[in-house]
Amino acid sequence: MKAHVIRQTLPVPFGQLYGALKKRIVDHDFLLLHEIDTQAIVAKHGVRIAPLRQLLFFHPKYIAEIMANDPLAINDIPLKLVLHQLDDTTTQLSFKNPVQSLQDYGLKPEMAAELLKRVQGILSF
Repeated sequence: MKAHVIRQTLPVPFGQLYGALKKRIVDHDFLLLHEIDTQAIVAKHGVRIAPLRQLLFFHPKYIAEIMANDPLAINDIPLKLVLHQLDDTTTQLSFKNPVQSLQDYGLKPEMAAELLKRVQGILSF
């Protein structure tokens, strides 16, 4: 497992967590940019996996700082939450720690720390 990926297992059914996180992303003033239904995509190619969704989101206020300091940091955004059903009542949730994934760019560490705090706010139930 990558060191900069934060993972937690939650005793919450996949569908319930998925719906709650979509709402919480928007409620915390982020833009929900895209959803990837990985399970549906691979099913079209005959591959069966447990429910797996990726939620891509970001906040526009950070783009100006990123572009002014190191536009290559765009490669590590938007932020992404990955939800994976483990069983009927358990879901694994993971995301890249922005503090670590953005540290190699010329960005203020405070910005990445703020992003991490805001993501953790989305995940605090």
